[in-house]
Amino acid sequence: MHIKTFLAVYPDTSVIDNIDDFTDNVRNSFQDEDMERKLKRSEVPHFVLYNIEGKALSSKGLICLTNIQDYRDGNILRHEKTLEEKELEQIKLISVRKSMVKPVLLAYPSHEVFDDYLETLKTDNNLVQHFHFDDKDEKHTFWTVSDPKSIEHITTFFENELKRVYIADGHHRLSTFSRYGNESGSEIGDYVLSVYIPFSGLQIHPFNRIISLSDNWDWDLMMKKLKGYCFVEKIKKPFTPKFKFNFLMTSGSNIYSCVWKPSLLEKYKDEPLVLDTALINAVLFKDLFEMKDVRTDDRIKYVEGYKGWEGFYKSFKKAGNNVGFYLYPIDFEDFQKVSDLGLTLPPKSTWFEPRIRNGLVIHDLRLS
Repeated sequence: MHIKTFLAVYPDTSVIDNIDDFTDNVRNSFQDEDMERKLKRSEVPHFVLYNIEGKALSSKGLICLTNIQDYRDGNILRHEKTLEEKELEQIKLISVRKSMVKPVLLAYPSHEVFDDYLETLKTDNNLVQHFHFDDKDEKHTFWTVSDPKSIEHITTFFENELKRVYIADGHHRLSTFSRYGNESGSEIGDYVLSVYIPFSGLQIHPFNRIISLSDNWDWDLMMKKLKGYCFVEKIKKPFTPKFKFNFLMTSGSNIYSCVWKPSLLEKYKDEPLVLDTALINAVLFKDLFEMKDVRTDDRIKYVEGYKGWEGFYKSFKKAGNNVGFYLYPIDFEDFQKVSDLGLTLPPKSTWFEPRIRNGLVIHDLRLS
């Protein structure tokens, strides 16, 4: 990987009254006339070390600029398809902001020695800012790395040891930089703001599904079809699915634990990878609900897995007559395999934690 330092732009807490409001709104208000006074600009190019400390997860990363050629060369692996209309949206945003207000999130297998080395660079002398966010009870802390020896060590590691990384968040930003960065007069340039976090500092959650049903829905027929594909057990209380190919289904009054039958899985034995989300889309949603395209069917509502059963059920109760599917998350082994094989995940298969907030570290593209 080919990375470099940059002149980071940070929110100026001496001017900003509420950092939560700033991060919530900066994406849409960055072009406002008074935005410049809310920012503080660096004078020396540097890397940024980044910690996120939460109740369930501790994440440590490095923020830098990544040469988009690594994406073009296949060193930054994707797991989603991108849409041209979303790339055009990115272009419009960049033409207005001339900045990136949020880094793409790139994941890599942990390198314990290097990760420990980065820890030695965090001192009170280079602490640049820290924030606490109440909504997730998270503390975000940032340190700068600007001395030439440390910069060389980090850059050399990325170039010689980190040959392949995985996109966790930011597919459309990367594809936009790749597609339009070489155009004459482009404001994008060749470097994209990135944060690298090892797998050990990430969690993959599923997107759970809620399907809206008609008032005269035939539940008996649906259950009959479901039992043709799965072992189904009625349970008294919900639990987190315990293994791959296990999921929960709820009608509101009843909850069922479901496991795909071996006879169904046998049909997919020659596939390089079989995922719950793929089976649910291709088998259950197609047969039980006659869905032709899950990407466009407006009967589906997705609920982020980090919200747990409580958040899922809260959304479920709002939807009226419906059925809900509570899934087991994709593990990192399958996630890597999808990317390594050049495959793509079904829509809404992964929700990565932590989420990187807008506006905490900004890259002014005019300074690339």
